[in-house]
Amino acid sequence: MDSEVGFSAVFLILVVLIGLATLGVWLWSLIHCIRNRYLNDSNRIIGILLIVLLGPLGSLIYLFLPRETEPQR
Repeated sequence: MDSEVGFSAVFLILVVLIGLATLGVWLWSLIHCIRNRYLNDSNRIIGILLIVLLGPLGSLIYLFLPRETEPQR
């Protein structure tokens, strides 16, 4: 019985840590998209919508998109 409680506690801690990491990556990508000087306004809006509407999947898509090396203003 004690091993079941220990396993449950470890599993709960693991789920909470993964959830916090996912939230952190999502929030970081949203802030990065908003403050990225290399994006023009239309690309910024598309990026924000992608991140907000698709959640963690949109965040990963945004993070792996190709990057520009010069500002697009």
